[in-house]
Amino acid sequence: MQFTQDFFKPEIREGFEIPAMMKRAWAAQMEVLQVVADICEENSLQYFADWGTLLGAVRHQGFIPWDDDIDICLKREDYNRLISILPQQLPHGFVVAGMYAGTERLRMAAYVPQLRIMADETLWDFNDYMKYFHGFPYQRAGIDIFPLDYIPVEDELADIQKIMMKQGTNLLENWTTLENAGKLEESLQEYEKLCNVRIDRQGDVKNWLWKLTDAIASLYHKEEAEYITNYTFWIEKDGYKMKKEWYDEAVMLPFENMQIPAPAMYDEALRVQFGDYMVPVQGTADHDYPFYGHMENELKKQIKDVGFDGSVEEFCQAVSSGRLRV
Repeated sequence: MQFTQDFFKPEIREGFEIPAMMKRAWAAQMEVLQVVADICEENSLQYFADWGTLLGAVRHQGFIPWDDDIDICLKREDYNRLISILPQQLPHGFVVAGMYAGTERLRMAAYVPQLRIMADETLWDFNDYMKYFHGFPYQRAGIDIFPLDYIPVEDELADIQKIMMKQGTNLLENWTTLENAGKLEESLQEYEKLCNVRIDRQGDVKNWLWKLTDAIASLYHKEEAEYITNYTFWIEKDGYKMKKEWYDEAVMLPFENMQIPAPAMYDEALRVQFGDYMVPVQGTADHDYPFYGHMENELKKQIKDVGFDGSVEEFCQAVSSGRLRV
């Protein structure tokens, strides 16, 4: 993917200053997106820009200025197919992280209810990583991939499904607290009873529970539903559901210097998600901005340790261009 040097200059959009490092983060994530997009195209899987990425594509023709990640989604049938083919088709250097990862290290790298595709730092030479990802020096550049699941028409079934999802998610989020309070086993037994399952205490219990909640989310199929949703948001917000036909077709929208597919009825979907979405509102991210902020001091220390006498930006430029090898 090609970027002009002007792309990496600090910029003010919508009154918000975007630093050069964030531009590098954006470019790195777009490279990961392109890898996933190529696999989807080769396997006839339709993905869509999702959440803030969809809003950014429609309102800004790229990233929301104060956003720092890329989210996409697939309908459940395509999402499950993607899970099965990614390990074989991801190019060297890229891995699945989260509940469907092949190792505990990668499962813990994304303790989240969705797929994350990222560059695995153990598979890259740092200099090659910097060159490929446009001078972005922080490890594990990646994107999130969410499933869109079908809500059953019968309200009783939908309510039961939501209760099972919410209790499972709460159990995972409060695992350490419950363990320290001596209530973990009791909570596991309650969840076993609710879901009518037996949890094997000898294996990776938490990862098994992640997969169980994902299976619960996928219980129903297209012909049994009028609406689809991202269950992560639906269990917290009842109104977060979209008519399934809104995602029957895709349209391509500009996104920075590439094109990204959006649901053809993106206006309807965005109004459900954001309301009056064309009015920019800063400070709505659900995580710390920038996501790499906690790593900045360590990077500065590492730059000093290799004897480079210059700024972080100068270091990134030198390594990504090949003028400096570390």
